[in-house]
Amino acid sequence: MRVALIASHRKAGAYEQTFGISMPPLSAAYLASVAKERGYDAKFFDAFALNANEEKLAELISAYDPDIAAFLINASTYANPSIKIAKKLKEAGNVKYVVAGGHHATFTYSLLLKNGFDVIFLREGEVTFSNFLNEIKQGENFENINSIAYIKDGREIKVNPKVNYVMNLDELPFPLFEIYDKEKYDMGVLDPGSKVITLETSRGCPFNCEYCSVTKMWGGTWRFKSVDRVIKELERVKELGYKWVFFIDDNFIIPIKKIIDERLILLDKIAKSSLKKFKLIVQLRADFVAKNQWIVNKLYEGGIRLTFLGIESGDPETLKNMRKNLVPNDSALAVSLLSKAGIIVHAGFILGAPYETEKAMNRTISFAKSLIDYGLDSAQFSIYTPLPGTDAFHRALKEKALLTLDWDLYDTLHPVERTKISPIKLFLKDRLAYYSFFLTKGIKGIRKGTLLSAPKREKDVYLTNGTRFIIRRIPRYFAGICKLPFTAIALWFKLRKKPEEEDLVELEKIMEMSEQSLKEIKILEQKAIQKN
Repeated sequence: MRVALIASHRKAGAYEQTFGISMPPLSAAYLASVAKERGYDAKFFDAFALNANEEKLAELISAYDPDIAAFLINASTYANPSIKIAKKLKEAGNVKYVVAGGHHATFTYSLLLKNGFDVIFLREGEVTFSNFLNEIKQGENFENINSIAYIKDGREIKVNPKVNYVMNLDELPFPLFEIYDKEKYDMGVLDPGSKVITLETSRGCPFNCEYCSVTKMWGGTWRFKSVDRVIKELERVKELGYKWVFFIDDNFIIPIKKIIDERLILLDKIAKSSLKKFKLIVQLRADFVAKNQWIVNKLYEGGIRLTFLGIESGDPETLKNMRKNLVPNDSALAVSLLSKAGIIVHAGFILGAPYETEKAMNRTISFAKSLIDYGLDSAQFSIYTPLPGTDAFHRALKEKALLTLDWDLYDTLHPVERTKISPIKLFLKDRLAYYSFFLTKGIKGIRKGTLLSAPKREKDVYLTNGTRFIIRRIPRYFAGICKLPFTAIALWFKLRKKPEEEDLVELEKIMEMSEQSLKEIKILEQKAIQKN
């Protein structure tokens, strides 16, 4: 029997559009491994890597003749193309089950089921998917499979909400990395031709930012793989010829002594082995770096060459409302420490929270530019987006603040919620913030004489590549600026179509059920803590 694993979104995301970097979804490798263990053949179809539109991707999948079409719907922007491709596969009649999992699928399951999907896997998918594949061979009775939603008797939506939750991540299947076409995943702007892959060392997040779905999806306890397991995965991707590794953990380190010690052991093992040739990418909290300055050199020695800091805002009140609990001075210090250590620093900023004034947004843009003097290498400006599953989304539902349920617009690049300024103004402000930041950085580089100067450090080599990449794309950026008024008008027309009340009611029910599941997750976490 065959399983097609599908990432349906052809359009480049923010990283691909801005920095030319493309990375494979780790979930495909996990699920391919699960399928193999259950005696299934599996193949991965990535619309972006294949440069295939919906019709072409459906043709490629049909030619593979799978029994199960499994869609990876982590990002909301994957929802609409997944629905269209699923319908094409069903019309062709050669797929027995069309299923989906991921962040978006978990928190919008009833909408997907009403649009042709047969089964949705809720939250963590490896155990659930394994049980599902086993049941397909045994008798196709889904009643006893935990953590799924499905269509029963062709009409009724049935939910088995009890969670499948792996506390010891070493119990997860070893990812089948061979499922990727390595040549399709490139470091683009920084290191053209070098291949990049995604790994994880942990799941969960002890923080609870109100715009983030990580805690709702994975729980509040930080669960991690053992050092030995992480090393084995690194050794395997080294054999496969990857140079860059992005650890997709939402926080590579958290301020708990046991976990810090574990991370230091991992970094030390990497530094003292052939794995030190890897260029590692991690996500860190700025306040952790600022309060643990000694760790920066350890990060560099362990192979970390690029960090993402979710700084989000330069306005203290906005940070407080976001539950981010950062201090701008800590962010500035973290940028400086990492940059001086030879680590590339990329920061994320968010504009347009519903409680944020235009003055606060301008303060964030100014703060981002000021960080250039501290060593900030690049920045991304996202529009505040209440993604399904988040507290922000639940609040927007209750307050009837959502402007649209067109999931194509839930890409953090378009406004989807009422804010203190008009959605078109917010859209333009966000776009211009990008151009303004990099223009400012370029001017400062020219004044200092550092723009395209001879590289002095390894970091400088990659940044020079990046500068050349941006210079080559200046005509494209200029064309984008010229198109902005027309793009804004098109957005205005899209936002005129209001959400269906029935869909809003369904999503509210899902959020309420999600809260019950979170209580169950917390019980499992407490039992695991007591056991350890």
